Amino acid sequence: MDHVVVVGAGIGGLTACLVLSRVAARVTLIERLERPTEVGAALALQANGMVVLDRLGLLEAVQLAGARIERMDIRNASSRKLLTAPAPDLGGGLDHALAVRRTDLHTILLDAVAGRDCVRTRFGCTVVGADRTGTVTIRCSSGDLETLSADLIVGADGVSSAVRETGGFSSRVSAGHSYARTVVNDDDAAPWFEEYWTRLGSFGHAPLGHGLSYFWVAAQTPPAADAAARRDLPALIKVWDRTLPAAAELLTRVPSFDDLLINTVRRVDCQRWFSGRLVLIGDAAHAMAPNLGQGANSALVDTVILAEELVSAVTAEEAVQRYDSIRRPAVRRVQDGAGLLQSLCGLESSLAQHFRDAVLAVGTLAPQLGRTAIRRALLPDVRAVRSATVFDRPN
Repeated sequence: MDHVVVVGAGIGGLTACLVLSRVAARVTLIERLERPTEVGAALALQANGMVVLDRLGLLEAVQLAGARIERMDIRNASSRKLLTAPAPDLGGGLDHALAVRRTDLHTILLDAVAGRDCVRTRFGCTVVGADRTGTVTIRCSSGDLETLSADLIVGADGVSSAVRETGGFSSRVSAGHSYARTVVNDDDAAPWFEEYWTRLGSFGHAPLGHGLSYFWVAAQTPPAADAAARRDLPALIKVWDRTLPAAAELLTRVPSFDDLLINTVRRVDCQRWFSGRLVLIGDAAHAMAPNLGQGANSALVDTVILAEELVSAVTAEEAVQRYDSIRRPAVRRVQDGAGLLQSLCGLESSLAQHFRDAVLAVGTLAPQLGRTAIRRALLPDVRAVRSATVFDRPN
């Protein structure tokens, strides 16, 4: 393959450049920002995402930047433990997760892309249209329009994907749920991931190492949403203090409201992930609720499966159809699982909460189901990436 264009220099787009540069002679990366940065606080890399970084030779650097996570605890608003889910051991050192700042992971990937001679970057250029014939129209800082042609256009441009919206895709985007996220100093953070399910929605935190912790609070229900809309940090603290003092305590460590990232997490469903020579990866194809921590991990695996099909298929059109048939059903199941957990964690009725907690607390059933579900979700991805031949090709 001669030329691939990747739209979007987020975590998924940068990974796509690194993987697809083993398949294509030239890769052009288009990003609307003059200086690409990653929006967000932190993320959890699980076994399926970690194995992609390992095969790219980047996992060691990411491990040094983050913190090892060996289990996840879910509690209710009374701090009663509902579920403990240890990270499954998938062999080869994949027996844990990693909590890492998004900016740290983004910097590692961006530096790696800068080291690839076959990747050309076009920063400060906005996509205004994509065509299924394999062309994309961009507007750069000068204001001039330019059309690029390629064997394949990869839309890695997120929930509001211009490639998806202009390229002939049929999609549905949910209204979403809002969260406030940040990173704070915390020398006493517990070495595991913890999430609380409350009537306000979820609160969660994880250690990042280096004396830092990542946390989020839901900002969807009226009391929290109203405080967030007014950018009123004391009011947000007060709302959460009435429901979960542990969340309020971390919020008090935030210097000002400007230090919070308020974002709305939406679900994206596409009838298919390809349109001619256009193809979608990551949030552009399958944005999902954050409750399984699989958004970024799924995007990393997308890039490998797409590259594998490009290696073996006769045409780009055939490759993207096969990629779609493999990935879309698998990721849909993950989306549905994350959506179910999001619904369960935000129950407002006391009776519904009581029933949920009682079911989860029955013996060892819930932990066993949790471990099994996580293993079944991750293992096929890990096996596919480990066996991928694209990493045997020269850089």
